[in-house]
Amino acid sequence: MKSEKKSLYFYMSVGYLGLLLVGLAAMRFIAVFHDSTGQAYALFGFLLVVIYIRFVEKKLGISNKEFILGKVILIVVFSILTFWLYF
Repeated sequence: MKSEKKSLYFYMSVGYLGLLLVGLAAMRFIAVFHDSTGQAYALFGFLLVVIYIRFVEKKLGISNKEFILGKVILIVVFSILTFWLYF
């Protein structure tokens, strides 16, 4: 595997890890404070970050296959951690 591709995958992983941590923090906030306004802010903020990351991925030339694989892994890990940490 080329060094450039390894670097791209590394930074994609770091970005998805950051997105995962922000999502888990939002879920924790919702679980602890039961704040509907805070829940809406967290949801819309999370969605805006996801839209921005997709824009950056398109600019970097990440293929749809890599995009879908990354999102599936993110959703699965997020779901597992959310249920494991909070239920």
